[in-house]
Amino acid sequence: MNACPDSPSARRTLLYILAFCLVWWGIFAATRHYLDGADMVENYAWGMEWQWGTNKHPPLFGWITAAWFRLFPVGDNAYYLLNQVNLAIALGLLALAMKRLLSWDAVLVAVVLTTLGTHFGPDSGFKYNANTALLPFVAGFVWSLLHALEQGRARWFVLAGVFAAAALLTKYYALVLFAAIGLAILLTLRPPLAMLFKGTVIASVTALLLVTPHIVWSIRHGWPSLHYMHEAHEVLGATDGAKAYAVALVGVLGFSSVALLAWGASLVRLPTVPLDQAPRPPRLGLSILSISVALTLLAALAQGISPVSSWLIPALLFLGWALVDLTPARFDNGWLARRIYRVGLIYLLVTLVAAALWDRQYRTYPAQPAYALPQRIAEDATRLYHDAYAEPIEYAAGTFPLPYILSFYSPDHPHGLYGFDLAGPDLAQSPWIDARALESGNRIAVCGTLRFGVTDALACPAAARTLFGPPDQTRQLVYTVYDPKTRQLGQQRYAVLMWKPHQPH
Repeated sequence: MNACPDSPSARRTLLYILAFCLVWWGIFAATRHYLDGADMVENYAWGMEWQWGTNKHPPLFGWITAAWFRLFPVGDNAYYLLNQVNLAIALGLLALAMKRLLSWDAVLVAVVLTTLGTHFGPDSGFKYNANTALLPFVAGFVWSLLHALEQGRARWFVLAGVFAAAALLTKYYALVLFAAIGLAILLTLRPPLAMLFKGTVIASVTALLLVTPHIVWSIRHGWPSLHYMHEAHEVLGATDGAKAYAVALVGVLGFSSVALLAWGASLVRLPTVPLDQAPRPPRLGLSILSISVALTLLAALAQGISPVSSWLIPALLFLGWALVDLTPARFDNGWLARRIYRVGLIYLLVTLVAAALWDRQYRTYPAQPAYALPQRIAEDATRLYHDAYAEPIEYAAGTFPLPYILSFYSPDHPHGLYGFDLAGPDLAQSPWIDARALESGNRIAVCGTLRFGVTDALACPAAARTLFGPPDQTRQLVYTVYDPKTRQLGQQRYAVLMWKPHQPH
């Protein structure tokens, strides 16, 4: 604790977090011409139902998305802003957590190195989903837990329980992070066991009370999130399983490569200082990161599922902290902070230039790529329905993720159906929608894909007719599209099936 809160490094930390998030929001708002094809529109479709669960994840980040768009117009730029606000909160709470053990110079280094992880920028920095939504709650959990262990007050353990509940209501993977954080604190800080036990009970009871409604919902619906996890990440064999683990680890190194290079290069010819007798801060960040990666792989092995590198995005929130812990004590932290700070600013400048060049290339395409069509499809399908019936759409079905795309982009914001199969009173994969409500609702199905040259001409329309009966009208949307990979123009076709309002099934 060798720097006061108003030190230059403290101010630089705050300014860098704000600059980083604003620059990336500006980049995405100005140069990205489409949302992610599935995850982000899913969030909105789930959140607008305000239920205690979904077919894939716990509900909190869907609620946050829906609440956000009660305040802001539904659109791409506001969505990018949500992710940057989410990231700014996470980095701020992480800085406060690190300050419990490190100087502001070290905190600045750790924050900048963390942001150099590519998943916060060019890879998926625009994407607000279960992984990125988890970040502020995990950082807040560590911050409040360190406060609690230092002061021994129950209110900080209660706050840790609130953050833990929010994390669990975002993604079950939070349990792995809690275990890693707890083990790391136990091994590096060695707190009194009595206080740790008491605090664990307080935090656990708080979290359990807040998560109980979701547990009840999941029991009633057969734990759909767990079924999805096994269906989506099933290991096909020993060879495929080993390959999946290797690919996940290589992916983590890829995410971290820029940060690792920046850190290693900054240590070259770095001035040294006389070593004092003060004890070195415990390597908590390194322990959390190492144990998180190990437990993630072990958990995947125990569950018999294939890991993917994106699962480790929340764990990589501790990458910069781990690199600070690995920095030899003989190096001057002040010099390192100034070097890394300059690297961070240069990185932001380079990304602005690269984004401008990328956007210039995109604008030379003779037509939109197929994957950039979602908003046009939603608006055109809605126009067809309004022209035919002069009423809003209530339910949207079709080829995934087109129903959720209509939920987000259509001015009617219809309820999006994941699939067509009926299972008792609920639609399979859409447990919040009562199948009987569909019998009287205004319905539309949009069939097609967002992949160049690929159609869904038979299966989707047939499934829609089986579920809803013969459509009243069928229309077709045809777009000229461009494939950047093959540099070819083509036509992308979508079938739009419409049913009269209030037509019984």
